Amino acid sequence: MGRNEHSERKRRTVYAPQPKVNPKPPSMISVELDEDEDVEWTWTHTSDGESVVTGYALIKKAREPIEPAEFGE
Repeated sequence: MGRNEHSERKRRTVYAPQPKVNPKPPSMISVELDEDEDVEWTWTHTSDGESVVTGYALIKKAREPIEPAEFGE
C-alpha cells in the first residue's frame, strides 16, 4: 500500500502578531500552514488607535525568483 500524501506534508504553526500598545490577546492566535503556504494577516484599527489581528488569508508561497538572463555573452 502507498503512503498517504497528506502524512508526508510538513505543517508549521504561525502565531499572529501581538499589538504593541496594551497587548491583549488578538482575535486570531495562530494558523497552521503547509510548507507551500504563507499567511497574510488582516488588521483592524480601532478608534482609540489600537490595531489588532482579526483575520487572515492563506496564500501560496512565491516561487524562487528567476534571475534575468545575461545578454550579449
